[in-house]
Amino acid sequence: MSSTIEQYREAKAQYLKLRNQAKKDLVTRFHALSNELLQVQRELLEDFGEKISMPAKSKKTRPQKSAKLPEPKPAAAPPSPKVIGIERQLDKLKKKLAETQAAGKPVKAIEDRIYELEDELRLAQAG
Repeated sequence: MSSTIEQYREAKAQYLKLRNQAKKDLVTRFHALSNELLQVQRELLEDFGEKISMPAKSKKTRPQKSAKLPEPKPAAAPPSPKVIGIERQLDKLKKKLAETQAAGKPVKAIEDRIYELEDELRLAQAG
């Protein structure tokens, strides 16, 4: 089993060596091409009076987005009876909450029920 680990380590070392070598070669090639580009640019200007500037970014061809018209929204469907029932319960509880708060009584149970009904309402409207 140790031979497998040794082979892996050797392969990894070789990969890193090749990676560094490739990086150096690419940087050298980039500089050579850059120098050649500058020379061609200078010759164009001196010999033909043609001034060409370097592009700021590479211009990749991007697919153009077609102008899409927004889709008309469907007319709002009437709420289901379940949604109407939940809304009524919620209104009643909110009134009860206001009365209970005015009386100075504990309101935790009513608030919890309101939160539950609001969750039910969201689920009923989404589904």
